[in-house]
Amino acid sequence: MRYPYVDERDEKLMEWCREVARICVSDEFKRLNRDLLKFYRKSGMDDPFLLAFQDSLFSLFTEGDDDFQLSFEYN
Repeated sequence: MRYPYVDERDEKLMEWCREVARICVSDEFKRLNRDLLKFYRKSGMDDPFLLAFQDSLFSLFTEGDDDFQLSFEYN
């Protein structure tokens, strides 16, 4: 399914969504998320599910493709 092209910002957002989806279905993400969830539960962290997901995603996102990292803007 293709989405209508509106502008460069929409294209960039779709690129990020594809990258996040690719990461979230990976075995590496699932293992890291499971391990962090166990750790955060034992540590008594608030909302360990969300925290483990965020940290797993952040970790693998920042390890991603160099070209993608360079195109990511913090706005």
